Amino acid sequence: MSLRRARAAGLACALSAALAAPPTGAAADAAEPATVRVSLDRAGVATRIGESFRFAATVTNMGAASTPGLVAHLDVVSLDPEVVVDPEDWSSERTRYLAPLPPGRRARIAWDVKAVDGGRFTAYVAVLGPHGLAAGPGLDVRVARHRTLDPGGVVPLAVGVPGLLGVLLLGLRRRRRA
Repeated sequence: MSLRRARAAGLACALSAALAAPPTGAAADAAEPATVRVSLDRAGVATRIGESFRFAATVTNMGAASTPGLVAHLDVVSLDPEVVVDPEDWSSERTRYLAPLPPGRRARIAWDVKAVDGGRFTAYVAVLGPHGLAAGPGLDVRVARHRTLDPGGVVPLAVGVPGLLGVLLLGLRRRRRA
């Protein structure tokens, strides 16, 4: 397992633990609500397989105190249960570490994404901080399937080789008759 995959798996575990575990004890009584809001610069994008697109997420500190460093994470999910998504194929840099944000300040994060499969997907940004997890709205990603009669340029080979063999066999047959 690569270091990048191990780090991503660790972050995914931390995010799911933050979502699943209810606060307990005295710390739960003193816990503040999430002070971070995540927004996107657009609601959706339409593209084709193999093309790249860019969108930006804005993380805003809505609280009265500075946030410590935050962790922003990009994820991509398929809306089709038949399509399996490996988010690392869509973006090579899915986790960003943000500097502390003073009250009312924002951090803008640009995400570069490459469409690797056709269909409908949702990309979203989650931000993990000391007060829990904040997730932005989903970006509606529609990827057109690129259909071609010659995928990978194999038609000349698929037609040419049998054609060449046919010509050679026809030549051998004529030579034997002569």
